[in-house]
Amino acid sequence: MAAAAASSSDTGRNGDDGLNGTGTETKAVEDRNPINGQANPTDSHDAETTTKDPQKKSKIGKLWAKLDLDLPTALMMMKAALPPTISLAMYQADAIATTYSTLGYLVAIISILGFCIMPRAKFIQTMIMNVISTCVAAAVGMLMLWSGVQARLHTTPTGAPFQRYNSSQSVVCAVWLFFQIWLVNSVKAKFPQFAFPTILYAIFVNVAATYGPQFMTTVQAESFIKRLLYTFLTGFGLATGVSLLIVPVTCRKVVTKEMTGYIMALKGALQAHKSYLQSLETTDIFSQNMPQPADGNPKSEKPTWKPEIESVKKMTAAFTELHGKLNGDLPFAKRETVWGKLTPEDFEGIFKHLRAIMIPLVGLGSLIDIFDRFAESNQWGEDGSENTNAESVKMRQKAVSDWNEIMKSVHEPFATIIQAMDGGLDHALLRLQFIKPPKKRKAASGTDPEEIGDLVQPGETGFVAYLEKQSDSFYQGKETTLRHWIESKGVKLREDIFHNRDSSLPAECEEISKDPHSTGQHNQRQLYLALYIMFLLHSISRAILDFAKFADEKDQALVKSRLINPGKKRLKKWLASTFTAQDSSREDETTVVGLESNGYVIYMGEAYRKKKDPEHLPPQNAWEKFGNLIRALSGFLRSPESSFGFRCACATMSIAIVAYLRDTQKFFVEQRLVWAMIMVAISMVPTSGQSVYTFILRIVGTVIAMIVAFLIWFIPDEKTAGIIVFLWVFVALGFYIPLKRIDLVIVGLISVVTATMIVGYELEVRKIGRQLATSNGQPYYKIHLLGPYRLATVVGGLAVAFFWTFFPYPVSEHSALRQKLGGALYLSANYYSIMHETVMARIRGDEGDPSDALSPASQLTKARNKVFAKQMLTLQGLKMHSEMVKWEFPLGGKFPQGEYDIIIQCVSNIVNYTALIGYASNTFTQTALEGENDKSSAQWFRDFKRIISSADITSHEITSLLSLLSSSITNGQPLPPYLVAPQSYKLATRMKAVDRDILSIRHIAEPGYAAFAVMQISTRCIHMEIEKLLSAVKKLVGELDFSFHTVSTQSSSEANSTDTLVKTSSRSKQE
Repeated sequence: MAAAAASSSDTGRNGDDGLNGTGTETKAVEDRNPINGQANPTDSHDAETTTKDPQKKSKIGKLWAKLDLDLPTALMMMKAALPPTISLAMYQADAIATTYSTLGYLVAIISILGFCIMPRAKFIQTMIMNVISTCVAAAVGMLMLWSGVQARLHTTPTGAPFQRYNSSQSVVCAVWLFFQIWLVNSVKAKFPQFAFPTILYAIFVNVAATYGPQFMTTVQAESFIKRLLYTFLTGFGLATGVSLLIVPVTCRKVVTKEMTGYIMALKGALQAHKSYLQSLETTDIFSQNMPQPADGNPKSEKPTWKPEIESVKKMTAAFTELHGKLNGDLPFAKRETVWGKLTPEDFEGIFKHLRAIMIPLVGLGSLIDIFDRFAESNQWGEDGSENTNAESVKMRQKAVSDWNEIMKSVHEPFATIIQAMDGGLDHALLRLQFIKPPKKRKAASGTDPEEIGDLVQPGETGFVAYLEKQSDSFYQGKETTLRHWIESKGVKLREDIFHNRDSSLPAECEEISKDPHSTGQHNQRQLYLALYIMFLLHSISRAILDFAKFADEKDQALVKSRLINPGKKRLKKWLASTFTAQDSSREDETTVVGLESNGYVIYMGEAYRKKKDPEHLPPQNAWEKFGNLIRALSGFLRSPESSFGFRCACATMSIAIVAYLRDTQKFFVEQRLVWAMIMVAISMVPTSGQSVYTFILRIVGTVIAMIVAFLIWFIPDEKTAGIIVFLWVFVALGFYIPLKRIDLVIVGLISVVTATMIVGYELEVRKIGRQLATSNGQPYYKIHLLGPYRLATVVGGLAVAFFWTFFPYPVSEHSALRQKLGGALYLSANYYSIMHETVMARIRGDEGDPSDALSPASQLTKARNKVFAKQMLTLQGLKMHSEMVKWEFPLGGKFPQGEYDIIIQCVSNIVNYTALIGYASNTFTQTALEGENDKSSAQWFRDFKRIISSADITSHEITSLLSLLSSSITNGQPLPPYLVAPQSYKLATRMKAVDRDILSIRHIAEPGYAAFAVMQISTRCIHMEIEKLLSAVKKLVGELDFSFHTVSTQSSSEANSTDTLVKTSSRSKQE
């Protein structure tokens, strides 16, 4: 069930997502960002937060708000409960009961596992694979039973009396069972998208293999396999009918709601940034935590972020998570054949625009981190207590005062552009019909019609022009802001100072950049950071403007619905992706993370080719190619996936052996231990941390299911009609958990399946009679006895699975986290390397046409987006593994989770700053250069590009270091000696050495200067992260340090001779 939940992590939420956005978090975003026709979204947001008083809410209201239960969620819950309800209801017909006999309740179980709440494209793909796997299981199962019957016939003497048990038949079935469970679980580990089909295959095989030794003839075996196959296919048919006919949900609808939630999260992030930037006008920018009360309360010892900072971090995490989820769901939406308006290309275009908005917005969120770094480099604590030097305290106060003044001076333009950007996102939502248009407000009797006409609202024809005007005004107002900053330093400037290259600068301007007592350096950092904020705000506004223009081009009000066909090429890709692993790849080095899979290759240098084999050259003839196939088979047998499958097979046989021994076969059948086998096959997970977590959840889920089954049976006074109705009610309630609490999906599914199994069996016995129900050797138990028996069986199976997860050795969450972290570092190295080539190509001007699929620009973009998306998913997986660590048994020393969390955060920051460098380098493209109307600006821009091309913007040393750290973490090997982080680029110093005037104060209004400031800050932050990363990795794996120094034996300490003669020390102290 864990695998099922993992496979349907999207599905569990998609039932809600398909109608209500992206779940609880996005719903909260929508609530915080209403769009109406009576006020702009900012005012509405402020009004809502001020008018809602949580103390006025009743307890019921608080509980209802916490449940987040709305109509779309309720519809999905009711839909999910329909297949098992229909199954048990139709079983009351005599024809159905006669056909399915003692397997009737299994139809209901299979219909639940059909997971009808999946979006349509995912459901159809999964259902096709379910049917194929079931048919294959039936064919192989028939072969297994036939070979077992043949073994019985060949080992039974002619005329011998009937014997229920035959050892040869039992051995044959046992061997078949072991092989199939090993193979199917290996496939499940290799191909995550086959989770549901492999679970159903395992159920089929377990049932067939354990009943197999009882069959005397091939006719009996064939009849049983046929009934079992009919049972599975009927369950699939019920799930398919409900999925496609009852409240149908398409992947396009899910993606549309996810995109709506994404845009809402971007709106929320803009408002959070607005609040944060405005808070910098009056607060200490270097203090991120709330002041601690001096009441001695131990609960208040843990520092808490300021609400503005917490809001920024929360909203940034929300839309980055949605970005990763959308990246996985988008291919399914593009493959659907539907009657609609948006084409697959439209969805791809929307996603590209959202990504273009996301990158600078993430960079703007890094402002908090940058201020923190600045305080850390100056040893300024939260309250300035770390450095009590009077001069340092004075410098801190001066810096805070300067930033307060700067932020006050930009209050109005920042608020205006953020409000305009918020409206731009509303405009895109309305044009794409992601939300309903607001009701038009009636004008008051005394309102001037001309005044109303000047207010262009989002969704109206002239709003894009208004947004572009606001963006241009913000860009042009940058000169005023920079002039104010220079004049705040006591310097008076001429009016044409930023446009006339021949005008001379006042002598005081040179003093701003000089370095008396670090004042010049402080001013330069202040200037660069101010440019950083303005550049990113302007970049976000341009990205939103492009998005709004795209929405105007795709105005859904002007488009007629039509049949959308994905095309043969996309369908071929769909078919290919179905049978290929959808994770990382060892062959494709750009996305290798851990397990082997296949990916496409971009032929652009060594890093984009297939990984070389140091023991074998490429095959040159047919025989060598055949040898490679043999090697691939042996490689699979020794792979981690095969090892996991072997564990599952051993765990299954630990229980199944009871069915294959003479003295215990009857006990196995009577106590229904086959369900313990099924729980083993579907509940084992590769790592022990997850096993402990899921073990507890499954036990809790089974206990709840037993209680619920009693309620379903006894509340309607044991009346069949009432029982079926209450089953539907309780199963619907049980599906709330998979829909809303994906972290507790195991509890929900186990509860639903177990409750249905208990009630379904009792209804089956009531319908077909006790005599027929017990004809298979299973005694009848009333429900008050059957419930505890089911509980004991499931817990027993879970205990066996738990044991084999740890034996003979545990694949701990620690090692899984370490391996995945090594993969994340390798991805970071690849991403940085790709970005290095991108930046240098843009500076040289040989990037080519991005629209040409064969150009370097197009191929670099594909590789960059591919690795970036993979890294986002990898970081989410790392956080999940980090959470699971606490569930492992603490054997030995403590796990250094602090160091791992530091490394994960460093990797995340490096990726964000690297993406920001690439985004800022767009300014260096020929298109941006041609856009300059000012000849002096264009000339400076050419000079700037010429000089910056000679000063390395990025460094290959970082790529090499990240690759080395990845290898060290992955293999657990110490780092080589004398390894240090690369030196900072010092771009400004290098460029000034070539041309002192290139970074003069007169050029600070140039677009290239602001982009340079962003890159300067980003590269500096990357170097700081690299230093922190190197230090953390050294603590984990150590380094090959053989240095020593001799300590005098005349020391007064009472150390022994071995300590005083030679004593090792860390090289860091020597250095």
